Amino acid sequence: MFSFKKIITTLSLVTAVSLVAAGCGSSTNAGEGGGAADKGDITIAVAGPMSGDGAEYGKAFKEGAELAVSQFNEKGGLDGRKVKVVYGDDKNDPKEAANVAQKLASDPNVLAVIGHWSSSATFAGIPIYERNQVPMITPTGSHPDLTKDDTKWIFRSSTTQDMEGKNLADFAVNKLNKKKIAILYINSDWGKSNASAFKKYAEANGAEITVFDSYPPGQSIDYTSALTKVKGTNPDLLYLGSLYSEGVLIIKQAKQMGINTAFMGASPFDSEGFLQGGEAVEGVYLDTLYYPGSEDARVKTFIADFKKMYNHEPGYFNALAHDATVTVLKGLTDGGATRQGIRDAMEKINGLPVVTGEVKFDSKRDDTNKPYYNLVVENGKFVLVK
Repeated sequence: MFSFKKIITTLSLVTAVSLVAAGCGSSTNAGEGGGAADKGDITIAVAGPMSGDGAEYGKAFKEGAELAVSQFNEKGGLDGRKVKVVYGDDKNDPKEAANVAQKLASDPNVLAVIGHWSSSATFAGIPIYERNQVPMITPTGSHPDLTKDDTKWIFRSSTTQDMEGKNLADFAVNKLNKKKIAILYINSDWGKSNASAFKKYAEANGAEITVFDSYPPGQSIDYTSALTKVKGTNPDLLYLGSLYSEGVLIIKQAKQMGINTAFMGASPFDSEGFLQGGEAVEGVYLDTLYYPGSEDARVKTFIADFKKMYNHEPGYFNALAHDATVTVLKGLTDGGATRQGIRDAMEKINGLPVVTGEVKFDSKRDDTNKPYYNLVVENGKFVLVK
């Protein structure tokens, strides 16, 4: 995850190159509306970190998307035409994300893109997809500024940081009665947005914020300085705007330093990797858009189908990627095999049932209709807090 400000120069260079490659910004689509050939396979793309530190998220994207496409093809595809998926590895790096976006957008056979994973990588791709008129839907990018009224080709099937911050603040202050809260967050687009939203709503609910501090990205960071500040304020909750890997390290170090408080994180904590933190993560609170213990029939069916295909339990990011892909396939079904047709049909979606709820896009093409589940780690498992 990288700061948005740091990628502005890179984006400017990529934009200059891509303007030349794409004929000064014109789309390289084949046929009216960016259509593929009238017969043969239909191509969509998944972009994310297929290698590097975030490779597990890319793998989750790949599995979720492939399940949705497999089921679509088993039902006959689009008038007998099958959908195939190609992949772009952005390594969770904005520079690579811009390169991936240019490659995918320049291929007239690619009719839509599911991606990217982080907000920073998604920011890097957006101007390229928008200029080349490629419908893109991010399953996980949650920075509020990713979608705008005037970016007509950009969709989001996850919720925003503002929405999650509101839920987590209500969970912490009103349900758990935590009134004195310290906040640490990763210094990235996502981390800043996440922590700022939580802080805004926690204070609105009457909480005192004792520390609001950031730390640099990376897993070899010493958090002593930030945690010393936290310890000095004796909070009754430490909120972490962190990815799960850093979250585990911070929680372990905090406990080693004798910080006796409750811990809370956001949806990235919803990972088997976080649970591997063992005793250190017992009692940690978080929220999620996907809860495998749900009695919802769609969730149960998704789990059964996923296990049949992959022989392991699905996770949070599998579900989000699956739902984003289902949304694209709905656009394909209703709008036809062109970029324009898919975009226009997706924009009209209003109540598409998916694993994490029902897709309903607002004027910025954000899905604002996803319910949160509040969880706590108990006995090595995520348990619903009722």
